[in-house]
Amino acid sequence: MDASILYQLFSATVRPEDNVRIPAEQELKTAEISAGFLPAVLQILGSADADAAVRQGAAVYFKNRCQRGWDPSKENHVGDQDKAFVRQHILQAVVHLPHKLRVQLVACIGYILQIDVKAGQWPTFLTDAMQLVQSSDEGSVHAGVAAVYEFVKVYRWGEEAKRKPMDVVIEQGLPILHTVAVGLVASDAEEAGFLLKIILKIYAATIRLSLSDTQQASASLVPWGTLFVSVVEKHVDASTPGMPEDPADRERHPWWKAKKWAYSNLHTLFERYARNPEKKYASFHVMFMEHFAPNILRAYLKQVELIVAGTWVSDRVKQHIADYLRACIKPKITWSIIKPHLEAIVLHFIFPLLCISQQEQELWEEDPLEFVRRTVDNAMEDFRSPSHAAKVLLYDLAKLRSKQTFQPIMTIINDIVTKYSSTPAEQQNPQLKDGAMEMISVLAHLALADQSPIKPHMEQFLVVHVIPELKSPHAFLRSRACSTICGFSDLEYANDQNAQYAFEGILHCLKDTELPVRVAAALALPIFLEIELIHEALKPHVQDVIGTMMALTNEVDMESLTTVLERLVDGFSTELKPFAVQLATQLTESFIRITTELINETDENEYSDQLEDKTAAAQGVAKTMFTLILAMEASNEILAQLEVTLLPAIVFVLDNLFLDLYEDVFELIETLTFCQKTISPVAWQLWPYIYKAFKEDGYDYIDIMSNTLENYVAYGSTTFVQSPTHLQQAFDILQTILRDPNDMRISNANRSRATGIVEAMMLYLRGHLDALIPQFIEMALPYLAKNNLKVPFKVRCLEMIINAIYYNPAGTLALLEQRNALVGFLQLWFKNLGDFKRVHDKKLCVVALSAVLELPLAQLPATLQGPGWAQILQALLTVFDTYPMALAAREAEEDRMQNEEDDDDVELDDDDDELFNDTTDDVDVFDSEDKYMQKLAMQAASANPDSSSAPSSTTNNVSGQFFAEDEEDDDSDDEWELDDLEEDTFFETPLDEVEAYQHFENSVRKLLERPDSSALMQQCLSGEQQARVQEIWSVGAEYRAKVHAKKVAEALAAKE
Repeated sequence: MDASILYQLFSATVRPEDNVRIPAEQELKTAEISAGFLPAVLQILGSADADAAVRQGAAVYFKNRCQRGWDPSKENHVGDQDKAFVRQHILQAVVHLPHKLRVQLVACIGYILQIDVKAGQWPTFLTDAMQLVQSSDEGSVHAGVAAVYEFVKVYRWGEEAKRKPMDVVIEQGLPILHTVAVGLVASDAEEAGFLLKIILKIYAATIRLSLSDTQQASASLVPWGTLFVSVVEKHVDASTPGMPEDPADRERHPWWKAKKWAYSNLHTLFERYARNPEKKYASFHVMFMEHFAPNILRAYLKQVELIVAGTWVSDRVKQHIADYLRACIKPKITWSIIKPHLEAIVLHFIFPLLCISQQEQELWEEDPLEFVRRTVDNAMEDFRSPSHAAKVLLYDLAKLRSKQTFQPIMTIINDIVTKYSSTPAEQQNPQLKDGAMEMISVLAHLALADQSPIKPHMEQFLVVHVIPELKSPHAFLRSRACSTICGFSDLEYANDQNAQYAFEGILHCLKDTELPVRVAAALALPIFLEIELIHEALKPHVQDVIGTMMALTNEVDMESLTTVLERLVDGFSTELKPFAVQLATQLTESFIRITTELINETDENEYSDQLEDKTAAAQGVAKTMFTLILAMEASNEILAQLEVTLLPAIVFVLDNLFLDLYEDVFELIETLTFCQKTISPVAWQLWPYIYKAFKEDGYDYIDIMSNTLENYVAYGSTTFVQSPTHLQQAFDILQTILRDPNDMRISNANRSRATGIVEAMMLYLRGHLDALIPQFIEMALPYLAKNNLKVPFKVRCLEMIINAIYYNPAGTLALLEQRNALVGFLQLWFKNLGDFKRVHDKKLCVVALSAVLELPLAQLPATLQGPGWAQILQALLTVFDTYPMALAAREAEEDRMQNEEDDDDVELDDDDDELFNDTTDDVDVFDSEDKYMQKLAMQAASANPDSSSAPSSTTNNVSGQFFAEDEEDDDSDDEWELDDLEEDTFFETPLDEVEAYQHFENSVRKLLERPDSSALMQQCLSGEQQARVQEIWSVGAEYRAKVHAKKVAEALAAKE
């Protein structure tokens, strides 16, 4: 392909005129699939005389073409000749390109390697890259290092065997890269920092999942460890070339990024492989802890001294320093070094990081909403922030070495707040008070522990030093006071007036002019709802408080706020009744507003953290709706009004096919229909939207829809009977999910949920599904012929046919006989009777087996005459062997649900018993986190690598049937998704009205009244089995008497 023609096309694509640009783009799309295209583009990129904009456009196009077409399985893929040319020349192209173009081709190399390594292509890549690294030419070194990094990125994850190619980098590449890195440390150039960062990231990739024997040896560890420490200690300041003045820009400077990776590598070596190692790192542990960890720690403490002296350090470096100091608390050898510096670390390193910064105050003033988003419920921001790392360091210092640290730390905090209180107002530094309150908030759990020496004094501390700040002239102190009080949620106020004092301050802040203060007050509100005095006092004002909360949730889309609103609705259901519909209206408006913004922003942008926050906020509003429905459950009139009010929100989500909120809106529909036990005309308005949602995304969301669909069948059966359209749509849903056992788009977990809907239809629409029953049977049979079905799904498939037998015993048996499937089905059913564990499952077996036995013998298939009939009867008796246990399990579940207490707010710390003990300095600390990690390591070590081997599956063709052997597949991806058919007290069917013992007794009496069946019974049952029949009758009588007595007792208790 002529490179000059392509150059003209690329030139045209950067022109602003549409009539020039658009035709050129179209020609490029045609040209890119032609042989020679990529070589010609590389030629353009290599031309130093070419226009910079043209080269940039060509680089981007080259990268995109490789990403779209390098995979040979894709349509219009790159040809083999072009691939060979690219492999041969792309590294040299990178050598000579400027940085902006180089990054495009380097990214392209990474994608090519992902494809080529799987196919065994480009075997010389690493050798070629390392030759560039060893070159004396600066451009070659840069290209080689970048190429090696792309290589290790391909192998940094996965099992050890798959990462084997990384060994060449470790054995041969790292020594060469170390030599280059040492030279770079001596330079201050910005480009040197950039290249060093890449080398350090290469090393990081090699130790991410394991530490090789080579890297454990001192021959490797000493030079690399020395290098990392030298990077840590390297002086970088404003005079460093390219260093920006703006601190935010400084964070991104290559030298500060290189420092970050040096810290990161040291931390990984220490925390992952040295401090609490697996057995294979035992020798490394001894060497590192004795000879390296103390020296690294001393280097870090020197950095802390520089920070205290005012030296600027990036936030990520501060975070890594705090993380390393935290890890050094547990080993005795490093703790002995930290201990003398405790006061300095707490007062001069941790404390300043917990004070509100100048940048935070500026953000508060300029964009209070963004301030809230960054400081509340921002897990990823916390993960990267030095303030969060400082909090964790402070907590672990006070907890892990509590005997030596807790009192001194509390003394530091007390000295700060006492000095602040005694300072004239005009001389006070509110940032210091802010940091002190944050520190005590971090330590609240420890301060309130039973063993805490200061627990009796904490209420007075809050009264003197925290609660007054709720009315501080400084808005950030009002906010901090709210969050500190929230941090002491476990405090049991001895003086009701103090609790009232705090609560009134929180209410005052809830109406503050500053948004962050209002948010902090709202989050603190729930802790006072548990105090009976305040709960009672709030009742007359709950409408105003909820109104304020609704206004706040409309300002800030935050899940935490909607959780507070949910707590208020749940706690004041009686008081909410008069304005429940009004609240539902506000919730609906808020939900539609947030969802509309989500839909609009999702169309415009990639999914972002802000969109995720909005989604969580919408889900929070939906949860509040859900709570409101449950709170009004006792009033059908209010429920009917809520249904009308919430309808637009539900329709909005379904009509716009907004998948992220499907689970929430289907839970609303399910709850509304379940609480009302009817499908109202309003609810039927939703049916077309439900059906539309299924047709668009049904493969993936049937599990979310299934409970709702079952409710429509259970409580809307009349409509399905009267409307063929609705019935056909319901059948279409089930047929779509169940018709093809080999459809890989549908999991067996989803199929299992569909079988539940089939069962509901056969139980609730008895007498109206004659035309569909054969089709349901035909759906189930192929699954029962498959090997290795999971037990729950197998039971559900069996129950599809068992339900059909109960619905129409003669017709179902005849169809199975016609399909040559009857004997095989009965064998599989009876063989797996033990898996029918729920009361419902056993009742279904009882009514279906009884229905077969009650058929006139002339209507039975030939295979069930004589011995076959006896097997049916014996299976029925077998069901009752375990029926009492199923009843007991259900009763136990009902009792558990009735007596279950809400423990959601109780946080248990496994290490509480170890607080404030007599731990000495000469022992290592081993806490619950270490125990958990050790447990995981032991589990991994004991895992059987040959566990994947299993006996080969076989097929049972007894009597010409096609049913599979009873083997369960332990490797199914669906296993975790399938329920275990456990008792569910909310699961309702018409079989709930069937008393199995009585049904059995009635059935047996009918059989005895018929001469033919009576004779068969006498012939089939041994004396022992006949006694068993009498025993079942006796147990049934006792069970009914027990149930009756329980109902009488409950009625008497209700009167009292």
